Amino acid sequence: MAYNLIFEIVHGNIQFPENSDAYAANGTFHARINQIINLYADAKQSSYGVRDELRASIQTVKALLPIANQKMAAYVNAKTVIWIPSRIYFDFWIRHMKELKFRQTRVAKQRPSNACNLTLLNMYLIKSIVTNPREDSFTRFVLQDLNFQPSSKYFGIFFMTTLHRHTLAVHQMEQDDDNVIQHVTSTNGKCKQHQKDIEEDPRRTEEYPQGTHPSWHEITDILNTNPTLIVNTHSNLQFSQSGNGQIHHIVIQLLCKWTHNYTCTINPIFLTEPENYPQPENWEDILNFWTVKQIQDTFHAPAFLPHKSHWKGLPDGPKQLSFGERLKSFFLTLEAEFLTSSVCHILKGIGYLKDYHTFLSNKSEHDILCLQDGLKAAFELLECLPDKKTGINSQPWRYHPEKGGPSFIVNAKAYKIRGIGPPKKNTNLPRPRAIATHTRIEALLLEDNLNISFNDAFKHIKGNNPQV
Repeated sequence: MAYNLIFEIVHGNIQFPENSDAYAANGTFHARINQIINLYADAKQSSYGVRDELRASIQTVKALLPIANQKMAAYVNAKTVIWIPSRIYFDFWIRHMKELKFRQTRVAKQRPSNACNLTLLNMYLIKSIVTNPREDSFTRFVLQDLNFQPSSKYFGIFFMTTLHRHTLAVHQMEQDDDNVIQHVTSTNGKCKQHQKDIEEDPRRTEEYPQGTHPSWHEITDILNTNPTLIVNTHSNLQFSQSGNGQIHHIVIQLLCKWTHNYTCTINPIFLTEPENYPQPENWEDILNFWTVKQIQDTFHAPAFLPHKSHWKGLPDGPKQLSFGERLKSFFLTLEAEFLTSSVCHILKGIGYLKDYHTFLSNKSEHDILCLQDGLKAAFELLECLPDKKTGINSQPWRYHPEKGGPSFIVNAKAYKIRGIGPPKKNTNLPRPRAIATHTRIEALLLEDNLNISFNDAFKHIKGNNPQV
């Protein structure tokens, strides 16, 4: 079965989470469990009949092939049921997952004396459903009395046959948590305060124009108003070469053609000069084109967006893919099926995707991996990339309504910072109202209509001058 790690609740350094973190952790637990249940539920609907399949990574398959005979012999000698419909198999896992989720919820509510040990055990059982079990050092102490090694060695799971359904007690397990755990869990929690980085320096210098640890809001603002101020442009970065120099040359050729072909897909009204498409010839040309400065010279009103990756202290919400991981959005796989109306359909026919797919079709697995590693390493060094969605048939460019031009993401690694600081307190002075008060408006109109002074009109409105 393919690897799919869930998460572990045990950390080396125990810290009290903020309330929002606690709610998020609880939501994550339920969401991940439901996600796995839905995965198995959907798998039931895609059965291959008598030839059911379980997919795994290439590395897993290679590791299993030499010992496949021993594994099958163990299954046969154990007199297990080998051939069962996938419907029954996945139904079993769904029931098992739901029971574990229900059990952990009860542990959290009842808080028995060994709640932490039970929680650790539950998390291990949940992880064992979707992963090959491994005897981790921090689980060995809790699980040593349960004789789990023989039963999980080949089959990947074990059951708590001695579990008391009402008291949640497990035979031979410690009846109380460790003294240190008891002390920590019984202590009143405190909100986690932001600890200032020892290297944090708020002074604005040429090296760190916004200080060493600006807030995320400050980074977003400066990218919107003056992106060159915070971006550290390098024109001499080199990505690591593979042992095959020819592969390295092909990587640069593909990137040159990609840069030219991709800019040909933009509406020419966004170009500062007609037909001003780049013609890079080497790696330096590629690196220099995908910079904030060159993009400002090439495109009308470009928008530069922050890259939510690489740094700690980022705001809540999902993180974005690194630039290396974004490679797959531009260099799509050989199996990708494009709509005839898609730009990628043209690029696959006569553009850089044709060259890329030809290489994937004709070269060895080792050469393909070297090429993809080289492309990924090169992408990691680019300063900007078009703000393209990850979908196969997504549009190659996105329009920014406020700026009025194409959107670009600025690589988080290029920022002139050492880290992300906490949100700054709002110290802005109250903004003046754009509209005058109704009393002033009325007084000005009376001044015009009655040919009196503004002060007399004002007093009349207030009722202080009835003779007007």
